[in-house]
Amino acid sequence: MPSLTGIALESAQAGLPNPLLSIDGHTVAPIYPYTASDTPTATSGARVYAPNIPIPAQKALTAGKIPSYFEDYYLRVHLLPSRIQLGSLASEQSRTVEVWNAYLTANTLSEIRVQGAEGMTLREPVPAPTVFGANEARRYQLSVTPNGPPTVNARFDFVFARDRVALRATGRRIVGWAFTPDWSQPVIERLEWLTQVMVSHAGREQRVRLRAGARRSLEYRLLLGNHRARVRLENLLHAWQARIFGLPLWQQVQFTQTAIAAGALTLPIDADSRDFEAGGLVGLVLDGAAEFAEITAVQTQTLALKSPLEKSWPPGTKLLPVKPARLQSTLSMQYVSDAILQTRARFLLEDEWLAEPVTAPVQYRNVPVLMTASNWTQDLDVEHTRKLIELDYLTGRRAIEDLSDIGTVRRAHHFLLVGRTAIAEFKAWLATRAGQLNPFWLPSFQADLALTRPIGAFDSAISVDNRGFAANGGARIGRRDILIATTDGQHYFRRITGATELTDTSERLGLDKVLGEAVLPGQLRYIAFMQLVRLDSDAVEIAHHTDQLAEVALTLHSLKDAT
Repeated sequence: MPSLTGIALESAQAGLPNPLLSIDGHTVAPIYPYTASDTPTATSGARVYAPNIPIPAQKALTAGKIPSYFEDYYLRVHLLPSRIQLGSLASEQSRTVEVWNAYLTANTLSEIRVQGAEGMTLREPVPAPTVFGANEARRYQLSVTPNGPPTVNARFDFVFARDRVALRATGRRIVGWAFTPDWSQPVIERLEWLTQVMVSHAGREQRVRLRAGARRSLEYRLLLGNHRARVRLENLLHAWQARIFGLPLWQQVQFTQTAIAAGALTLPIDADSRDFEAGGLVGLVLDGAAEFAEITAVQTQTLALKSPLEKSWPPGTKLLPVKPARLQSTLSMQYVSDAILQTRARFLLEDEWLAEPVTAPVQYRNVPVLMTASNWTQDLDVEHTRKLIELDYLTGRRAIEDLSDIGTVRRAHHFLLVGRTAIAEFKAWLATRAGQLNPFWLPSFQADLALTRPIGAFDSAISVDNRGFAANGGARIGRRDILIATTDGQHYFRRITGATELTDTSERLGLDKVLGEAVLPGQLRYIAFMQLVRLDSDAVEIAHHTDQLAEVALTLHSLKDAT
């Protein structure tokens, strides 16, 4: 490395300033040293300097090479892109790959080594071996067909004389499933999370989420009424039952209003509350015929497709989101006649359902409140249990201890969902619950307490009908939080702080906060007890009767709340 050992000045000019030479903040020497003393001598207003005085340096410097963008881009071979995610293949796809010889001299491509590329073709502009000129780039075309192994995991090694780069292509091949449901029975959508629930002897819980999203399955009855459809199903099962299928989400069906021509690159849709996504698939199904296409962009009323459609489709064609799924390993079928076949198919979707959680609009003590009353067209089953331990030696009396000092209530709750928006909002609510993980408040939506006197705006207690509340423990966990609902739609959430039995027909309950408004008995819809609950299971089934109507039955498990 070069070193700086000194500076010699060849000449100087009188009358110039007296700057200093400085290295890293150190004063080395005056560039023009004074002749007589440290004080310059003025002659006729000018300073006198002695020229040609060598000045020694106080410090040696070591030089280094600073990297630049040249080393980042040149003297190597670039592959753009080097990894291709093909996603779900239901039709032939192609990708463009650019190979750039960034050396400043010629570079020979000796060969392209291929591994695991069944059903794939790499079109070369010039077959190997070939010479790339200095700084030359060429484009290669990778074509992938649906015919081949179910899992795509291919590698293409470009072997150059002076470098080696690899192209990786991954994805999965799917076979379209175009057998529509028999809607005389609902299509069952099942969502299943995974939660570890640990319960102490005192009845308190700790819950841990073990799965990022919900596993999803779809089950429906299939009825085929002619030889053509029956044999098509049999042939499909014989060939591809173990493969991944492209399963239309039948519960999200919509019908085209206009004809769609072959070669179209866009589709008119209503994307609201439907699972279309960029990189996913869309299916067009009509009378047993089907075509599946890859989506590149989703807008409110339009889908952009990666490749043109191969067929023309008339108005009334079913338009559906398509997800990769596997058929159950055993499919039992019943032949009603030589041509009529019925079965119940269950598909397990490959990808987890990762819906975004939502913030509940109504909360009490920082916990969401479920404000949807149960559908009373069905009976509500309720079960009360206690965490008891029994000691029995068989020769004397048994000893029984109540460990948690509180009962656990399992209560059914039924939902009727009308419209795509209601179904989507309910599923978002389920995603926030994440199975058994996250609790919420559940009002009974029943008249558990009945007013006997009006409630004043600043009353800290209310008078209610004597139904044994004070005599049976009063304000306890599970029976201390109430919802006061009025006929004009107001909701007041309060906690009971104490209970006193006044007469055989009247009790007085203290509240933690006044209502702020007066309420007459005639203005009251109900006063309902609330419990902190969670889902009793990680699995939830949604029965879709149509694309616009669904029913759900949940069992809810009460908690020993600490709020």
